[in-house]
Amino acid sequence: MIKCPHCGVELAENANFCSLCGEPLLEKNEDNLAFIETRKKSQDEKLITDYQKLSGIQKRKIIRKISAIILFSGILITLVIDFVGNNSITWSKYSATVSLVLFINIAMVTFWLRRYFLWGSLSFVSASLLLVLLDIYSGDIGWAMSLGIPLLFAGYTIVFSLFWLIHRSKQKGLNVIAWSILGIGLFSICTDGVIALYLDHARLFGWSLIVMVSSTIISALLLYIHYRLKKVTDLRRFFHI
Repeated sequence: MIKCPHCGVELAENANFCSLCGEPLLEKNEDNLAFIETRKKSQDEKLITDYQKLSGIQKRKIIRKISAIILFSGILITLVIDFVGNNSITWSKYSATVSLVLFINIAMVTFWLRRYFLWGSLSFVSASLLLVLLDIYSGDIGWAMSLGIPLLFAGYTIVFSLFWLIHRSKQKGLNVIAWSILGIGLFSICTDGVIALYLDHARLFGWSLIVMVSSTIISALLLYIHYRLKKVTDLRRFFHI
């Protein structure tokens, strides 16, 4: 008995190919190396799925169509169930509105994948309209304009600033973690201030100052290590080992 060099399964003495993985036995086919190479190429091509063979535009088009089928089916089903059960549209308008805005954002990303500022700005507008509609559905309480949209704007601004910094960075490592931690600290400041203004508190910043100071110290330490390691490649010298 002989063994396949690729998967280790035992084979008959006169076997030319492995019955399990289909790979040729080189010691049995030394006189037909061209056929072996062709066989290996065909085996490698089989491992590539039909989806992987598609172009980027085709992949985004498939994602957009699948998202449309799933989300609009969910909208239709929830609207029908709500109308049959209550003889009117009540709770389903929340899920339908969220699904519609979600599809709009997916479509914008698939259409303008490389135009970050364009789809980012339109995404913020659509999310803001979503908050306003949810506020109206809830009885026009007023939290969308004074609480939701300012927090949303702060979140979008910080996230896209992080993406811009990461994209401009030539060497990615601990600096990505540092900027992310610093972004969390900035968002905590914005959250604390916006909530204080919404509740008419005299003190704007409280707990967020502790978070901001902590995140700044940690970020500064990580950035120092990151840019120090760029110059000192020997880790033993850096850590004095």
